[in-house]
This record gives sequence, structure tokens and C-alpha cells, in this order.
Amino acid sequence: MTEQPEIATAYLDEWGAVAPEVYQEVVSLREQAESYARATLGSEDAGRTLMAKAAATVTRALEDRDEQITNLQAYLFQTYKRLVQAELEKERARERILAERAGEDSRNGHNVSAELDQYILIKQLRMRMNQRTRLVFDMLALGHTFEEIGSMLGKSSRAVRNNYYEQVARLKQEVG
Repeated sequence: MTEQPEIATAYLDEWGAVAPEVYQEVVSLREQAESYARATLGSEDAGRTLMAKAAATVTRALEDRDEQITNLQAYLFQTYKRLVQAELEKERARERILAERAGEDSRNGHNVSAELDQYILIKQLRMRMNQRTRLVFDMLALGHTFEEIGSMLGKSSRAVRNNYYEQVARLKQEVG
């Protein structure tokens, strides 16, 4: 009972509503989905976010389809797995780009060992970030300002900045 508001309202504005029957399937798939996300992405937090997105996607499919979905649980989990695999592909693409960049830097005389240590630390910290902080981190890495990010997220730049630095401070404390 306590989880329903989390799915029904927290992601309502981002991906859409979640039908009650879809929500019930989300609850029944929770452990399996968390296990899959942990094994695939190394992050249950990212998995929960993707499950919420899958639930909203399946709700829209239920509304848009003329025929009935016969096995809602299987349909939901398959949608979820596709989203997780897409996220994994994004991670792999980032890793390839960073590896290529490290290769270019090593040819230019940079200290590859130190950069590799830094890359591993950044990757570990990024995996510990919640979805919102990870999004802001990625956008900052791409050169966006807090003002631009705030505008894209429909938040004030000050709120985005404060939330981001609070989360980073929390991660610093966790890591030591």
C-alpha cells in the first residue's frame, strides 16, 4: 500500500499515469526487476526508475490497443527489460567514448594510469547517484550550465544546483 503513491504520483508528470492493474503487476515483479537491474546495470535505483517508465508505457499501450494484452505481467517485464537494455547500451557507449578519449590522451603523453583511476572512481560514484543527480551530472559533463539544465527540467537553476551539490556531498560522505 505505501508504494502506490510513489509510482502513481512521482512519475506522473514525466511519463504519464499508471493504471491500477499495471501497478499491481509492478508490485508482483518488484524483486525480479530489482534483481535484473542489479545484475544488468549494477543499480537498483535506476531499475526502479525504469520500471516506473515501463509501467506508464504499458498503461498507454493498454489505452491505445484495440485488442487486450493477454499476459500483462509478461508484457510489462518485457517492456522493462527493453528499457534496461537501452540504458545499458547508453552506458556502454559512454564507456567506449571515454576509452577512445583515454587512448587519444595516452598518445598525446597524458598519464593514462592516473586518468584510468579517476575514470573508475567517477564511474563508481556515478553508479551510486540517483537518477536525477546522474542526469544533471551527465548534462554538466556535456557542457550544459545549471541554468540550461534547470530550464530543461522545469526547475530553477538554483534548485538544480543546490540539489546536485547536496547529493554530491552525500556521496562524498558515503565514499569517505
